[in-house]
Amino acid sequence: MAASEGSAPAPEASVWPDDDRVMVLIKFLPQPGKDAGSKVAFVPESCRACTQLHDPAFERFNIRESVIQLRVPRGRFLELAFTAGNADAARAFVNDQELALTRTGGRITLDLPPLAEDAVWAGAFATEIVETGVTLRLEHGDPVRRAGAYASGDFPFVERRAADNLTFAQREAIRRLGLGDYVAREKIGQIMLMGFDTNFPAAHTDAPPHVHMHLRWANNIGTQISHFYIAPDGLLTVNKVGIRGFNAPGQTLGRGQALTTIDRMGRAVYTHTITAQGALTITGPDGKATCTLLPAGAGFHLGVRLACGSFPAVTIRVEDDMTAGIITVMTGPLREVLRYDPQSGNLLSVNQPVSSPASTLNPD
Repeated sequence: MAASEGSAPAPEASVWPDDDRVMVLIKFLPQPGKDAGSKVAFVPESCRACTQLHDPAFERFNIRESVIQLRVPRGRFLELAFTAGNADAARAFVNDQELALTRTGGRITLDLPPLAEDAVWAGAFATEIVETGVTLRLEHGDPVRRAGAYASGDFPFVERRAADNLTFAQREAIRRLGLGDYVAREKIGQIMLMGFDTNFPAAHTDAPPHVHMHLRWANNIGTQISHFYIAPDGLLTVNKVGIRGFNAPGQTLGRGQALTTIDRMGRAVYTHTITAQGALTITGPDGKATCTLLPAGAGFHLGVRLACGSFPAVTIRVEDDMTAGIITVMTGPLREVLRYDPQSGNLLSVNQPVSSPASTLNPD
């Protein structure tokens, strides 16, 4: 029977098809130097086609942040509202992109841009540095954000320091072996340098402590992902390798066993070996040039002594000041300073080449 003239229309169903929705994490941060206070909460009436989820592997509340988990319609312009109560929520992020927000009393409103796929990395706390052929990701081990496998027990300070030092030492080895230039020139992908997260972002367990150096093939069609595990003494134990994109099982390689990383054509790009003493060697694609990464003391948490062929040996030490948002990298006498947002981890230091005057450029 048709509705009579002038009667109110029936309310639309609030459920949107799940196959046309994506997951998003929205991270709310307080004013710098302030605690987050109480939890930020989603206002369902602001988006009846959205659903708030409460998976503890994604949702997060601590004095640093509120991380809200939602399923939202794919590819839509959405204005979302949240209640803040007495929470200090001055900033909002999706992945590493900051969104403008409006706060009126205890209500927050923000415009969510159209999303084509899941956007769940707002829960991470890391700084990324991109160079030719290489992406370096340094995770900040904040005990206040500890979660997942690191939620309780002794916090892995030694392993976290070792991972920082090893990550930048591998970066230096890549430069001395010419690997970044090589993978860029051959167009075979990007070398990824990473440590381990201690805050369980987006259900990423990332335990036990380890470092990575793997080649992500072009178009992300495959990779061999090494996990060089770090013992509580700051030395390396085994390399557990996950293989994606081609039909091969994972591997576990102990001390003295080598893993050669290949490109999509099956060519050797570099080889890692954990030594009998828990150190590390990296050999270039020609199988001749080798860098040795030795602990500068009892373990890698005290630094890395890097020796690469005819290059002078250097000691590499990394300091991460999470209060000031400063990463200091000492490579022998060379001191690098990288500044980042101490709340989000986003790199603040300029990471783009200096432009040349137009009058000096040669035409293509």
